[in-house]
Amino acid sequence: MSLLRDPKRLVAVLVAGVSGLIVLIDFIGGGPVFHAAAVVLVEWAAVMTALALLLGVFSVTGSHLSRVGRRKADWPYSLVLLLGMLIVIVAGIFFPLPGPAGLVLPATMAEEPIRVVFRTLYEPLAASLLALLAFFSLSAAMRALQRGSREALVIVVVAALVLITQLPPVAALPAVGPTVQWINEFVALAGARGLLIGAAIGAFVAGLRLLFGFDTPYLDR
Repeated sequence: MSLLRDPKRLVAVLVAGVSGLIVLIDFIGGGPVFHAAAVVLVEWAAVMTALALLLGVFSVTGSHLSRVGRRKADWPYSLVLLLGMLIVIVAGIFFPLPGPAGLVLPATMAEEPIRVVFRTLYEPLAASLLALLAFFSLSAAMRALQRGSREALVIVVVAALVLITQLPPVAALPAVGPTVQWINEFVALAGARGLLIGAAIGAFVAGLRLLFGFDTPYLDR
């Protein structure tokens, strides 16, 4: 459907494109006029994001309260989610931090007392999950080797060599340490930079498509 035949879609594309261009021009240095307009747009976006987050919290809470009340399948998981969300909200609102001008709320999720909740509950769970990933990776490697794939064999051999070279007795050998350092600084770093460059180019192209209206994910289809 042409944009000229759909005024609502045309207005949405123009608003999104012009707003994005204003912020982009301000980012590369467009003068005080663009800076003032960009500040207003960013503040509006922050307010709308906060409102969307609040609506999302209400939606998730209502959905999981309904699951718990009706005792649907896996309702204990919904109860755990609600309790976790309640603990974080209570810790952030009702336990403010002392500041120069009085009590202040935490500015980020990394500050106390929310950090205490994460350090006590979330970090042990995350460490346990990462520990389980080692067994899942080993199981996947064994299944890949059973299929006789050369690519899988190369991946498993490289992973085994990396793990072996990380052992303290092996890393202390005269030739191992410098070799591993050279591989990390030249081979691995070159691959990582290639991935970052590719991701940056992809993000740039995706941004241009959004600015010029070729992609419109913000429209209700």
